[in-house]
Amino acid sequence: MKIISNSQYHSALAKIETFIEKGFQKLNKTETEQLKQLSIAVEKYENEKYPMPVETDIIKILEHYMFEHRINKNELSKQLEIPNSTLSEIMNRKKKINLAIAKKLHQKLNIDGNFLLQVA
Repeated sequence: MKIISNSQYHSALAKIETFIEKGFQKLNKTETEQLKQLSIAVEKYENEKYPMPVETDIIKILEHYMFEHRINKNELSKQLEIPNSTLSEIMNRKKKINLAIAKKLHQKLNIDGNFLLQVA
């Protein structure tokens, strides 16, 4: 199933809502499969029609990570196993990310490796 119009999108949302109102436990196999297919189609349509902006500034990504995890630069540098001074230089744009740091950002913070190679 592929949603290609706004009206199909709203119809799919309405159908999903009826399944939710019925209750997941009360759905039969056909309805459960239909709900799954509708959900996938809605997600694909939303991703194409309403893409979420992606942050492309590594400094802002790191600042957001620190904010979300309620940590400071010192704690982040410990997590990444890099000197605090190195992290400060990166955050102040005095030093670029090298391959070793990019690898740690990918492994420890799950930042996309392709993105890190672009900004390194």
